[in-house]
Amino acid sequence: MKEKIFAVDLGSKLLKIIVAEEDESGKIIILTKISKHLDSFNDGEIIDQESFIEEVLKPIKEITYQINSPPNNLLLSFSAPYFTFQRTKNKISVSERYVTDEDINKCLLIAKASLASGNYEVLFEEPIAYFLDGTNIKVRDPLGMEARTLEVDFFVIQGLKSALAKIKDFFEKNELKISLILPNPLPASLIIFSKKEKEQGVILVDFGYRLFNLSVFQEGKLNFYHNSRFGVGDLFEDLAIDFGLSVEEVRNFFEEIKNLDDKKKKLAIKFGKQKISYPHLVKLIEKKFNLYWKKNGLADLFKKIRENYRLPGGVYLIGGGSYLPEIDNIFKKHAGYLTKLEADIYKNLEKEERIYLNALGSIYYYQKLGSQKSFWENLLDLFRGFFR
Repeated sequence: MKEKIFAVDLGSKLLKIIVAEEDESGKIIILTKISKHLDSFNDGEIIDQESFIEEVLKPIKEITYQINSPPNNLLLSFSAPYFTFQRTKNKISVSERYVTDEDINKCLLIAKASLASGNYEVLFEEPIAYFLDGTNIKVRDPLGMEARTLEVDFFVIQGLKSALAKIKDFFEKNELKISLILPNPLPASLIIFSKKEKEQGVILVDFGYRLFNLSVFQEGKLNFYHNSRFGVGDLFEDLAIDFGLSVEEVRNFFEEIKNLDDKKKKLAIKFGKQKISYPHLVKLIEKKFNLYWKKNGLADLFKKIRENYRLPGGVYLIGGGSYLPEIDNIFKKHAGYLTKLEADIYKNLEKEERIYLNALGSIYYYQKLGSQKSFWENLLDLFRGFFR
């Protein structure tokens, strides 16, 4: 029997689960996908354990029972304010005349060690580029090249160890073991961008309920990762106050209108006890968006990005905020980049199913990881290299 892969994406207001398996050719086949309201998880923490069992763990176990397969490969992804991006450069002397695997591994290990912290756990790591003999010329693969010194530009994304341990322990206490935790929206980036787009330069924005994550990709690598405390939930709460509604009513309203056709956009829309035209609604959203854009320093952030990167691929927008009316055009005005709303390049998901992008991306990442050596195998090889 083929092993199933369970991918669980924990949002601040929405749970997304995909279960998939590989066919004989290695293609990912989706067996089931579900989404449901989630109130027990926020800011990367379980805030109500009893509700979390009902909202998250129980559905996982129900799917396990239905497909008659244990969740041995359980992947978790989410956004959290305690995820940090760190970047460093590290240089070593090359042991021989030409760069060997041992030199590369040693350089990476020391670079990673320089970023290591007892309070943080590494969730994602990657070398951005290498440099030989103190030059500023980037080299992607220095293996076999002649050099006296080797330098690596290296980054990690880390999560607060104590917070991650609480999540892992709670799953294990309830007889579920997490195989991998990934920081959103990195999983989605694996199935949204083509190699060409990642090479030329592109921005991925995960506009979630409470967090706004911005990730910059260039020359095939992640170059920048940033979280801001701003989400579509802020806009919903403001609109709830303005129109005398509950936040739940505002959420339901936007859920109902997200697929309006052009004909219905010309009619007045009932919003609570009031009626509002579609253009007026868009202007109201843009006004609220502009307020938080300035308040959270996003105008300055995008200015710095334009100064430091050439990104012809523009912006890809995902997350709950990507369903706001005309948000692609609103975002383009503020960011100064062409903004797109896209589904996955493998065509497993429809465009309206982009809520599942991080869950599905986690499965592709796990598949890729399984075809390589494990972290511990690589680490063992590194240490062996030191004592040869």
